[in-house]
Amino acid sequence: MKRAGLLLPLLILLAAARFAALSIEPYGDQVFDLATGVTTLPQGGVIRDNANDLSIDAEYVEYKEDVYVLARKAKSEAGKVRFAAEQLRYELPEDRVQLEGGVVLDTPQVKALEARSAWIFLGDGVAVLEGGVRAMSPELEAQAMISDYRTGEALLLAPYRYRDAALGVTLSGKNPEKPLYLKFDAETGEVRASSKLDPEVRKRLWAFLARTEPKEAP
Repeated sequence: MKRAGLLLPLLILLAAARFAALSIEPYGDQVFDLATGVTTLPQGGVIRDNANDLSIDAEYVEYKEDVYVLARKAKSEAGKVRFAAEQLRYELPEDRVQLEGGVVLDTPQVKALEARSAWIFLGDGVAVLEGGVRAMSPELEAQAMISDYRTGEALLLAPYRYRDAALGVTLSGKNPEKPLYLKFDAETGEVRASSKLDPEVRKRLWAFLARTEPKEAP
């Protein structure tokens, strides 16, 4: 019992420190709801999370301590990754960001990736994009895309179409169980595309699809 009694205050302190890492710069008023614990920035503002090198600039923001940040008409960046969407929800305990509506994502490998929705797992350096995924450089289209922007590996989920500029050919697939594997060379920028995929890489990246289930709003 004594150990449990010591553990609880420690967890509370850690939770407080986690949210204290956020810096809030409102563009106008801050409205705090005592009943729900939710703070609203009706005119928007900028929120920075130094722990994840994340910044969110939005026209409307609401947040609940140690739970979530919700932003509308948001532009954001985390390290070398930039993204924008009609709505952004940052779930602090899971270190993940949900994007909905008009998603645009820039990674070190692919510029101006567009999709209807996306999840970004900040701690893992992985983005999952779904619905009308497309980009111009490199030229690609897919039902969904799983991108590890730290290792430069990605999967295009069928139906997909990928234009291999180096070979001058277009690769396409319709089998949802057979994604196209892309490997980006960090030094040359060249892309290697293959329908053959290492089972371990597939298992690791595919697992992120199961982690894109939204939590119920508190």
